[in-house]
Amino acid sequence: MKPTITLSPFPKEVESWWWTHAVERWPEMSEEKLLNTLRQEIVEQSDRFNKARSFDASAYGARDLSVLAYGNFYFSRTWMAARFALAELLSVCQWTPPAKGPIRILDLGSGSGASGLACLNALRENRIANPLELHAFDYSSKSLAYLKDLHRSCADLWPNTRIKTERNDLRNPSPKMISQRYDLVLMGFSFNEIMQDLELEERVKGLKEITNCLKRSGFLLLTEPAESEICRSLHQTVARLKELEEGLFILAPYWNGMPCPMARENGKYFSHEVRKYPVVERVERLNRPLRLEIREVKFGFSILGSTSPEPVPKTPNLLRLISPVKKRKGTISFFGMAANGGERFYEFQRRDLSKEVMNQLLGLQRGDLLQIEGEFSASEEGRIRLTEANRLLPLFVPRVMGET
Repeated sequence: MKPTITLSPFPKEVESWWWTHAVERWPEMSEEKLLNTLRQEIVEQSDRFNKARSFDASAYGARDLSVLAYGNFYFSRTWMAARFALAELLSVCQWTPPAKGPIRILDLGSGSGASGLACLNALRENRIANPLELHAFDYSSKSLAYLKDLHRSCADLWPNTRIKTERNDLRNPSPKMISQRYDLVLMGFSFNEIMQDLELEERVKGLKEITNCLKRSGFLLLTEPAESEICRSLHQTVARLKELEEGLFILAPYWNGMPCPMARENGKYFSHEVRKYPVVERVERLNRPLRLEIREVKFGFSILGSTSPEPVPKTPNLLRLISPVKKRKGTISFFGMAANGGERFYEFQRRDLSKEVMNQLLGLQRGDLLQIEGEFSASEEGRIRLTEANRLLPLFVPRVMGET
């Protein structure tokens, strides 16, 4: 299926920058020893993110090894998650930047800058010419120092941009941070860390304070790790905040300002994206003995703002893909969240499909927004049977240049 938007791959300049800094930090190490040292820290970080759930600053952002291991391995993943979410903000939510003056962006829990710098790069690639100001807040002064150095060293990726950094524990934000107003507020894989162990109402209160940083035309973009509990916590918090705030709207990931239906129940699936992107050579080199997933970025996300989303017909003809595409004997099928809020099972009989259509279906990715043309029938269980006459039209099908 032809992409509706094509994204650039992770920049080679940034990949090289991270590796060069690792080599310069430990010049006495051979390449293989340095790779093995980084690999050990990558494994520990994976356990820290996914098992121990430990985000103590002294263990996480205070050491060069921790920051450089993240930069050489995980930075590209966070960057691409931000790029995909920003693509939806720009093309589906139809965000229009101010006609004049600077665009002010706040990156909360910025770390070494993957989400914020990806945003600067994306806005420039979309020919948005306004001056850009990125304000980055994080508890790790070392990470912020790397962010500033990277921004300065790769300036051609984000011309006419300025950054300001501030060390701040976001669990106790400074009055200065929450008193300013921004066109975009980013939280790249940081919301779950800041809100860890808090009850729903406390998370809602914290998220409300963050939305207070938005201009009336601004948007809050949250991306989170694709873990079921983390994604459900995100969408439960967003839904509860929407109930309490009349002037706040949910613009993604679902239709008509709809909260995530899957956050209310423990179903088979939970709301997250699975997007392919070209392998980053240094990441592949580090990953050879680790055998982690490096050709897909998996993330949950939500977009909030004061602008009401454009309404669409509440019909099963419009859907967001929420499951893998399955090729079984005689059928190709997937689950979609329809614009009417219903989770539906869509099934094509393979005998009715041309090879071209089958390849298009098998090339779909979790998170694609689609429209189905033509009439179709649905069983009492919600199973929708389709034929080649039911053409799939891409509404939001982002792909990355060089993706295989």
